Amino acid sequence: MIGILGASQYESVLETQNERTVVTTRFGDVPVLKGEIEGREIAYIRRFGWENNLASDVVNHAANALAFRSLGVRRVITMNGFGGVSQEVQVNDLVIYNDYIRMVERSPTTIFVGEPRWPRAHMKEPFCPEVRDALAEASRENSGRRVIDRAVNICVQGPHDETPAEIEAYRRLGADIICTTVYPEVVYFRELEMCFAGICWVCDMAGEDDERDRVMISPEELAPIMRAAVAAIPDTARCACQSTWAGNEEKLPAWYREMR
Repeated sequence: MIGILGASQYESVLETQNERTVVTTRFGDVPVLKGEIEGREIAYIRRFGWENNLASDVVNHAANALAFRSLGVRRVITMNGFGGVSQEVQVNDLVIYNDYIRMVERSPTTIFVGEPRWPRAHMKEPFCPEVRDALAEASRENSGRRVIDRAVNICVQGPHDETPAEIEAYRRLGADIICTTVYPEVVYFRELEMCFAGICWVCDMAGEDDERDRVMISPEELAPIMRAAVAAIPDTARCACQSTWAGNEEKLPAWYREMR
């Protein structure tokens, strides 16, 4: 099963919508839409809540991640409109980012919060290369937009805009795009041994345009990209994302060992 995180208006990327259910996790309940794309089972979570009205800094990322894992999801795609930081990106570009910079701290800092001990997850390659490749190729084949397949995504607190000095600092740090959502979910998915990658459309240039001027992608334009990407993801993972704790299983909490 493949999981998709996105806003409510993009649920239509699913070719069939079968049922809505609620998954109970140790971090709270999560509504999930189950459906199919290209014959593959999909679990879709509205990242910004059922009413699509949550600010990104209060989204229950931990509950979303654990809900996916509880359903048997092992690969997750996130879809977002992000701001551009680098002068190398432009509004309307599609970006498949490969790294991130954390400029925010959110709780819990680990999916294993409250446990007496846990091993450390390595983040040398934070986003799944197999899912990234599928998203990049699908974007090139199904969109007339420019596709950038490597970029650094800087994650900030939000919900307010950044100052000109902050944007300049982020640019000097090497950030290409800016978001308020990718951290800490990227850490949770790595801890839960799930492949995770994202596609974003650059909807404005950070620090230059008002949010009301953001240029979003339509569900109709996004749907063929997502369907091609889902079809291209290999059934069996050959990456290292799903073996985070190989050799350290005895250090994992009992509840997670049972889930594995």
